[in-house]
Amino acid sequence: MKIRKISLLIAVFFSLMTVDAYCQERGSNHRWHETSEQQDRRYRSPYLVSNDRVFFDGRRVEGATASSFTILKDGYAKDKWNVFYCGEKLKAATSNSFETLGYGYAKDKWDVYYNGVKIKGIMASNFKVLTDWYAIDKWDVYFDGRKVSGASSSSFEVLGYGYAKDKWNVYFDGEKIKGASPNGFKVLYDGYAEDKWNTYYWGRKI
Repeated sequence: MKIRKISLLIAVFFSLMTVDAYCQERGSNHRWHETSEQQDRRYRSPYLVSNDRVFFDGRRVEGATASSFTILKDGYAKDKWNVFYCGEKLKAATSNSFETLGYGYAKDKWDVYYNGVKIKGIMASNFKVLTDWYAIDKWDVYFDGRKVSGASSSSFEVLGYGYAKDKWNVYFDGEKIKGASPNGFKVLYDGYAEDKWNTYYWGRKI
């Protein structure tokens, strides 16, 4: 009897670990070589609506209404009254205006979310997702849901493979590349890039 209980506890533990890994990998593992279609195939949604109940990765989603439940992208879902991320209710989100934007970003009429967490200080009406996990609003630039220090949204341009630039600086994965010149900076392939004087590999001067 004790062995069965221990086996059950182990199974529950690894199930929860799988859910956590799914949610973390969606937001933190940047696969620059994959198209969005390839990523969608890799990340099958763990949501299921069955027998008037809603499940996420084998466990019931509390408070979800199966009759109006809609599975969205990036771990998000909603019913007529509530919004969910990885099976957990987003308490502040408004269902009737909620939409996913890609790369883990989503918004309702008032707020913007990244991987299920509200990003403070952003007006949803001004928010726009670019590519490679970058996004902008009227004043600021964001990467992975975090503000990119010093970046100018009005001149910001995503170059690919994690690289981006504005009028004054070059960035990789949201971090400024010291000494890199935005004038003439170009991305080559497989993480390589160059400006007039230097060559870079995944954001590092070589």
